Amino acid sequence: MNQLRAMVAAMSQQWKTITTGNGLSLQIIAIPTVAVFAWIAKQRGDPAVLTYILITSPLVSIWNGAVFRVGWTLSSELSNQTLHFVYISRTPVVLVSIGKALAQTAWGLPTGVIAFAVVWLITGTSPQVANGALLGASMVFVLLGLLVASLFFSPLNVLVGGRGGFFNAILPFGVLLSGYVFPVDRLPLALEIPARLLPMSWSMDVVWLAVQGTESWTRALLPWAMCLVTSAAVFGITCALFRVVERRIRVTGTLELRS
Repeated sequence: MNQLRAMVAAMSQQWKTITTGNGLSLQIIAIPTVAVFAWIAKQRGDPAVLTYILITSPLVSIWNGAVFRVGWTLSSELSNQTLHFVYISRTPVVLVSIGKALAQTAWGLPTGVIAFAVVWLITGTSPQVANGALLGASMVFVLLGLLVASLFFSPLNVLVGGRGGFFNAILPFGVLLSGYVFPVDRLPLALEIPARLLPMSWSMDVVWLAVQGTESWTRALLPWAMCLVTSAAVFGITCALFRVVERRIRVTGTLELRS
């Protein structure tokens, strides 16, 4: 129970940080990208493709904000020399990071409306989803995968010594491999294979299925299961990376000296 309260407190603190700072800037940066996607989709004129872009445009915005802010969480704690206070507590640092990641993901939900509005204005069309219930269920899996994936970059950024611009290549590459532009099975095999390591790629398959329509939900079971499996695998790797960071700080202190 104490650990749950600590996670909620971390979520509240991160929420205050976002709302009192330039929380919208990262989401706004994504708008030109989704605008280009929307214009390309409009030229094709396929209603299913236009609907897919309308649905995924907020996800691009949420992805940009979550990966960047969550990815810098641990590095910021190090540079501010506050991470030791977390380590001397009984709360695992990964739980604190989860709380902050939840706050960033939640903040991205309303700001994603901006991206949706831009795409709607460009395409001049409304979503035409064949199976709304399936879409709603799929979005839960999409956001779960996004949360887990963004958390992965927090310890990774510290271990590789990321500096300004570290995420500039990761953000668009993640958008492509996650299936936010078009279904992953449309990618070349060389890109589809690494894409399947991301949990969002599986859940986005069901989003496309919901847009096109299906009478049987059983077709969604395998992608959902793979989303959970890959999410668990990524989270396990993330926890291992957090332990590596903690071990280096406790034993050698080298990361703090470099910060």
